[in-house]
Amino acid sequence: MKQGSLFIFVATVFCFSVGFISQTQTAVAQQPKGMQWALKQMDEDDDGAISRSEAKGRMLANFDRVDQDSSGLIDKDELSQLFKRLREERGQGISVGSSSVPGNVELRENVAYREGNEKWKIDLMLPKNREGELSPVIIFIHGGGWRNGDKSSGVFRDYPLEYASRGYVCASINYRLVDEGTILDCIADCKSAVRWLRAHAEEFSIDVNSFGAYGNSAGAHLVAMLGLSSAQDELEGDGPHREYSSAVRAVCCSATPTNFRLWGEEVRSGGGRAAALFGEEDTERVMELASPVTYVTRSSPPFLMVHGTADKTVPVQQSDDLHALFQTKKSQDVTYLRIDGAGHGVFRQHASETVPAMREFFDRVLRGDGK
Repeated sequence: MKQGSLFIFVATVFCFSVGFISQTQTAVAQQPKGMQWALKQMDEDDDGAISRSEAKGRMLANFDRVDQDSSGLIDKDELSQLFKRLREERGQGISVGSSSVPGNVELRENVAYREGNEKWKIDLMLPKNREGELSPVIIFIHGGGWRNGDKSSGVFRDYPLEYASRGYVCASINYRLVDEGTILDCIADCKSAVRWLRAHAEEFSIDVNSFGAYGNSAGAHLVAMLGLSSAQDELEGDGPHREYSSAVRAVCCSATPTNFRLWGEEVRSGGGRAAALFGEEDTERVMELASPVTYVTRSSPPFLMVHGTADKTVPVQQSDDLHALFQTKKSQDVTYLRIDGAGHGVFRQHASETVPAMREFFDRVLRGDGK
């Protein structure tokens, strides 16, 4: 984004209501006030973040650039980082990657993993020239509070393309959001997509025993459920290919909600918001069913967990408790990157540490070769 565009963006979004659309420096200097005003004007459901459907004007036009972790929500940390970059870099812009398709990758978009709903689609990234070799699979699941987000935005397009260029079959998944059901439907759709991939293993030259998954925030919750809850038939939903497993054998999850009961009264008193996630009946049981901590055992698959201690959207206690439970159950292969001072966008904020760690993790667990 050029400097002039940034001037307009900041002035339009954060300053026009007080009647003095002055200099970018003024808006940046008033960062906390401007951030609070933006949330007051756009955060319609008062969840402390701005969703794509809530964003207006330049905020909407630049949504994917500001939403660094591709969660489908612009939180306070991302707004704060926006102004910090404006102040320090003076118009160098915010990059989320080019999403150009490498020459050794075939991209197939909007492939249906079941019929009957537009959300039941995946984007497939297939490595070319494999000469009959079976490839491991990495599934990417977007975040967005189970209410927003899309499979083709930001890192959920960039990362799959990168891994496909290195020989992995990659799938970025869409799923029904809670405006069409509850959190259990989100889980069931992701499981259905995994089963579909196994059912088409021969077509795509897939190694059915080498499935991994990555997600952030709500997506992290969903990949954790893929890794931990495969024995829970109640979560499989009514989708096809039930003869195939929905399990994955390697999970990389960042800023992960792991135990909905920890949210206690905040969830129980959330009115319509809580009902949207867990339904209006038997809420306590749904919260237990949807919580990854419910399913931890000694035989849980390898996990790479990432969480920032300053995360105000998903408290770090959520990952702390899951990690402690893995230790109590003596789960064999768990790595926890607990990054001091990092916020909800920890994975992108600390990419120099997290991205190589994820690459090493998937290569080691899914390929067994550490390449």
